[in-house]
Amino acid sequence: MAKKKGKQVKVPAEPAPEVSEPIKKYAPRERALHLTDEEMTMAALVHASVVLGFVSGGLAGIATALVIWLIYKDKSRYVAFQAMQALVSQLALTAVTIAAVLSIVVSFITICLIPLGLVLLLAAIALPFAELIYGLYAAYETYYGADFMYWQIGEFVERHSMADWGKPVTPAKEEQVEEEAEAEPEK
Repeated sequence: MAKKKGKQVKVPAEPAPEVSEPIKKYAPRERALHLTDEEMTMAALVHASVVLGFVSGGLAGIATALVIWLIYKDKSRYVAFQAMQALVSQLALTAVTIAAVLSIVVSFITICLIPLGLVLLLAAIALPFAELIYGLYAAYETYYGADFMYWQIGEFVERHSMADWGKPVTPAKEEQVEEEAEAEPEK
């Protein structure tokens, strides 16, 4: 009801607008079916360990990634690969940050290199934040079972089969057949 100069006037109710299409509800992202929940959660945790590395100067993140890799290297190839990527990434960032800080110190000691020192200072500040964001994105992707690969690092780990380190090397099936054939005496 609306008031008009001290009197109440009834306003007719408007009909509800007709909805032509149904309201779409948010559908959560599906998790991968070929991996267990534990594998996806551990892969996400190993990438999220970048937060620990950010807070501790790299050491806690490296230790977490190493421990998860040691636990899962024989249990899950997926978790082992994700853990090795996170480990290499955090080791590389820690090494680059240490090198940048040392270069900054040398640059400020030598007056002519102060502009280089300022650029390296910006890089030393920005790199940990960039890795933090990238690592959390990796955690999000692997939580849903995506085969996440860090730029350059993922290919390096895959090419060198670093996720398989520590496993006993077994000869390929073809090599075993050849060895058995050589071991058989000829009749």
